[in-house]
Amino acid sequence: MKRVVLSGVAWVGGTMFLVRSVRYVALLVLGGLLQPADFGLFAALYVVIDGLAMLQGFGIGHALVFHRGDDEKAADTAFYLAIGVAAGLALVAWIAAPAISSFYDEPRITGPFRAALFILLAQSLRLVPFRMFEKTLEFRKKLVPSLTGSIGYAVVALVLAYRGAGVWALVFGELVSVAGETLAYWLVSTWRPRFRFDRRIARSLLKFGWAVLGGSALGFAFRNIDRVTLSRVVGTTELGVYAFAYAVAGLPATLLVRILNTVLFPAYSSLGKDREKQRELYFRACSYMAAAGILYALGLVTFGGPFLTALYAEKWAAAILPLSILGGLAFFRSQSALLSDLLVGTGHPTEFRRISLLQVVIAGAAVFFAAARWGTAGVAVTMTGAAAIATLVGWRSVARVLGAGRTSFARAFRGPVIAGLVAFWPALRLAAVAAQAGGVLSVAAGALATAVIFALVWFVSDGQLRSDFAKWRSRSDSADPGVGRTH
Repeated sequence: MKRVVLSGVAWVGGTMFLVRSVRYVALLVLGGLLQPADFGLFAALYVVIDGLAMLQGFGIGHALVFHRGDDEKAADTAFYLAIGVAAGLALVAWIAAPAISSFYDEPRITGPFRAALFILLAQSLRLVPFRMFEKTLEFRKKLVPSLTGSIGYAVVALVLAYRGAGVWALVFGELVSVAGETLAYWLVSTWRPRFRFDRRIARSLLKFGWAVLGGSALGFAFRNIDRVTLSRVVGTTELGVYAFAYAVAGLPATLLVRILNTVLFPAYSSLGKDREKQRELYFRACSYMAAAGILYALGLVTFGGPFLTALYAEKWAAAILPLSILGGLAFFRSQSALLSDLLVGTGHPTEFRRISLLQVVIAGAAVFFAAARWGTAGVAVTMTGAAAIATLVGWRSVARVLGAGRTSFARAFRGPVIAGLVAFWPALRLAAVAAQAGGVLSVAAGALATAVIFALVWFVSDGQLRSDFAKWRSRSDSADPGVGRTH
């Protein structure tokens, strides 16, 4: 199983890196072509689209991966369930579009919102092929669809933004991305639906999906309560500043967790009750995710300001402070995602729901006051604090499920934390030099030097990392037919 997981991580990692790189570059270019209000309008309407997408999925995808029994019949049943729910939700949302515009007090939202509803239909057609590749651990087959969607988004969004389409550039970019990815999945997949629908399997999928949906709904509420609050309290322009900072902070920092979760959820499920192997997979994932999250958060705190200034001058100056804070939110959200997939994959979705409820309650109690008093920075602090508390509680649930103690957590986090502390002061000095020199290349050079310092300290202070590296070298050497030969 470990070899399958490592192979899956390699394939998913390569795919995600390419996909996220294209998306990230496109985001940075769009930041120069579009105005904060455009990002704000899109963030406001996508809150509703994201919520409808969650309801449309209804946890069916997770349930299909977890399902035991006739996979073909379950896939057919899930396919028709997803399409039916998506069509119904899209119809209701189309009719309700004017009411949504009134809620935001933004009449410009109605048209883009209705166009974005077609994303739901495309996602419903994609759900089963997407999840079947995960269930069978065939991760390499996801490369072409994922790249198709990412490149389609970049091309369409950038061309339309350059031509002055404003928020429509973001809407059509997402629509083309999902549609292209869906088409590519159907071309790559050998699975085709049959005209059959098993009510017993449907009830089983919905029962498990309902438990997952509860946690997903709470997770959705937490992800979007900040955006809804900002749009109502300070308007869509300030929301656009926050949304842009949020995207820059979250896109690269969550790359590794998306890679790991894509592989680990079906791995946890397939291991059943083998807690020892689940524990090993989870804590190594935590360690690598902690390293990526801490390094990127360190980069945002020290180099975020010089980076935005070098790229956009004063256009996004208001995003510098929330960007620095949101690096912490990205870290805790990534750790929360790791533990939530473990809990669901080991058959404990109610634990996931309880943790999600906690962070929603904490954020909901303070976010309105924070937005009114301190604007985007106050909201960023509130969301980061809520995520941190929920993650700490979630780790207690993980310890209980896996039978792990504090030593396991200390071993996982010790190396990355030490590396972050050691690299902090050099990063501050390098960022000051980069800011004085000006230019993107100066910032990039300083950030790269910081990453090298971090990596070296992490390697020295983490024995498990050195062990993993030695095993990887050993496998690489044994796979090389030229190793050990005499000439």
